Parts: sequence; structure tokens; C-alpha cells
Amino acid sequence: MQKLDFEIDMPQLRRAWSVIDQLFLSHGLTLHQGSDFVAIEDLAEEARLMPLEGHFTPVLNTYTPSQAFWLGLIDPEGYLVGRVCARFDRMEYPMTLTDFWRKYFHRCYPNADGGQVMLADKQPRVGRRITGDVAYLGGTEVAAHWQGEKLGALLNQMAQIVALDQWRASFFYGWVQGHNFMDGFWRDCGFTKAHFNGINWDAPLPKTLDANLIFVGNSADDVCDLIDRIVDGSQAALSGRTHAHDLQRF
Repeated sequence: MQKLDFEIDMPQLRRAWSVIDQLFLSHGLTLHQGSDFVAIEDLAEEARLMPLEGHFTPVLNTYTPSQAFWLGLIDPEGYLVGRVCARFDRMEYPMTLTDFWRKYFHRCYPNADGGQVMLADKQPRVGRRITGDVAYLGGTEVAAHWQGEKLGALLNQMAQIVALDQWRASFFYGWVQGHNFMDGFWRDCGFTKAHFNGINWDAPLPKTLDANLIFVGNSADDVCDLIDRIVDGSQAALSGRTHAHDLQRF
């Protein structure tokens, strides 16, 4: 997928951003955005949230402000109660998302025997058909006492809006661990596509990842449609309850 061939309705995008921000404020929570991943790790440690895993941990990655950002929700006492992260990857054709995964996962994740994971030669078509400007979403975490308030889903919706505005990405995606998959959460995040077994692994299998990683994604058109639903008030994910841990944290 290459460059967008239409203009983004920026007033509509800002209206959708405001709708979600007002929902956070109605809970007494303030949304913050940053690109210092050491800072968000410090906030997570102070609030006793889980640390970031491979895709965003500053132990394995060095991101400039143009490459990645995090969104965090701060409560009135100054504690982090929810977060999501986003990363921008530009793949010039003929490089595909599968080509990127083959290098990235091998560098960041161990296999069951203590080496590094390897992707099998034959891979699903979903990643082989995506190229160009891509935004990855991960690192979703919500404090236990806030789970059930849809904060994780709303943060993922907001991250897609910000990524569309900031990067004009053509595709947006995340991973769901197969062992804790629940159909409702990825839909509440605004994703419209899901592909089971998104990666085929060589043996030995990953040590810290489910062998069945479920790929969830949106085209830029899908994110624009999500923005319209948010503004129109018909986005079901803006009310009710959900779980925060179904989207893989890494």
C-alpha cells in the first residue's frame, strides 16, 4: 500500500480526537503524548504497571520523535493508569511487512532453546501484501483498578487517529496473543481486519510469544471511517465495558 490518494478531513479528525479526549476527562484522566520511552517506563514502574516488551522497550530500541510515540493516561494523583505505543515503519517497495518482521522478531525475541526466533520460509499472504508507510500499535496496558472502562480500546482508537495525523500511514496494525484472544476487544479498538496465525515460525518456537499471533489491522480508509463513526456517535466502543489485556503488549 502506497501513499494516500485523498485529502484527510482534518476538522473531522480533530473532532474525533476531542470526543475521545472528553471521555478520558470525564473519568478524571489526562491524556499525555511523548516520545521518550525511558520516561514512560519510569511512569509504569512507579504505577506498578507491566514494563514494555520487545517492540518498544528502550533496552532493545532507540526511537527518535519522528519514529514512535506513546500515549499515557494520568490520574489526579499523577499516576499512569493506561498506555499505548505506536511506531512508524517505512518500507520502500519491494520490501514488505513480512520482510520487516523476519528481521525484527529475530533481533528482539528468544526461542524456546535460548536462541533467537526465526520465521519460516513460507509465510501467510497478509504480511507479504503490505508495503509502504505502516504504523504498528502495541504496548497496551491498563491498571487493574481501571480495567472494564474501555481505556485500552479508546487508547488504541486515539493512537490510530494520532498516527494518521502525524505520519499519514497507509496501514495500521497490532498483534493479539492467540491464548487470550477475545473477539470484542480488537473490534473495540477500531480494527476491522483479523488474520489468525499471522506468522509461521521455524522450530524451536518462540519462548515469550504465543505461536499463534493474530494480526489485526486497518487501512487508512478504515481509520477515516472510524473517525466518522466516533464523530457521528455510532461507535459502539465509546460506551460499555471491555478488557485491556487482549491486545498483545509487545
